[in-house]
Amino acid sequence: MPDPNRDYLTLLLDQYWFAPPVALWRAVELRTLAAETFPRPLLDLGCGDGLIAQVLFAGESPDVVGCDPWWAQLRQAPQCGRYAHLQQAWGGALPYPNAQFAGVFSNSVLEHIPDLAPVLREAARVLRPGGRFIVTVPSDAFRRLLAGYRRRAAVGDFAGAEAYATAVDRRLEHHRYPSPAEWTTMLHAVGLRLTRARYYVPAETMELWDRANGDYGVYEDGRPFYRWLASPRLRRWGYQLLLRHWIVRTLGKRWRCAYELDVPADGVGGGLLVVAVKEG
Repeated sequence: MPDPNRDYLTLLLDQYWFAPPVALWRAVELRTLAAETFPRPLLDLGCGDGLIAQVLFAGESPDVVGCDPWWAQLRQAPQCGRYAHLQQAWGGALPYPNAQFAGVFSNSVLEHIPDLAPVLREAARVLRPGGRFIVTVPSDAFRRLLAGYRRRAAVGDFAGAEAYATAVDRRLEHHRYPSPAEWTTMLHAVGLRLTRARYYVPAETMELWDRANGDYGVYEDGRPFYRWLASPRLRRWGYQLLLRHWIVRTLGKRWRCAYELDVPADGVGGGLLVVAVKEG
């Protein structure tokens, strides 16, 4: 099972050195997910290139089933060594029998799907009674915790704050931010019962993450210099290995507190862990 004591920040910075804010967000997600139990057989819904499974399930036998609609990413997934089987498939039409899996897992995928209801129905269909549905998504607090949103709202520019958040939605291709209550309703409609909704990525970490997206060129209207330095087209110059080491060493220390910070018990965060069980 996942190890909650692993240094996911260092591991993810090494993998995502070319986009450090992505590493920070993913590291906090995996630190949150590492406290969960993932029953087998397990379906990784929207597995992508397999990097998340490789880091989260490191050292385990390759017993996860992965599916993703995008071949360009899926073709890389076998290299991670965590999958027993991989399948190109849409989430709304899963090619698996009823009640095949004891768990369905999805990491930062569902917010990108325009029509979510068919995907939830399919996830419930392939789960066994008592099976666990474990997903991470941006939360209902995501937009208002963005540094750019808060900065504008603080001076009364609420139209500007909304415009900023809408631009982030467009860049990240986010379609929705359900609250825990809305997740309860959506899951109940497909026969799943919400057992836990836990916020992660507290306000301080969200502010750092949002600013870093501009500083490291993840936002295209931010500062492009780092994106240019990390471009694959410049790999032949030979300096990027040093840049990678510098990012891991420097940000591994500078962002440590933001990575380890938890959301207060009565607070909200930019991410939401949703855990449900199949009834019946």
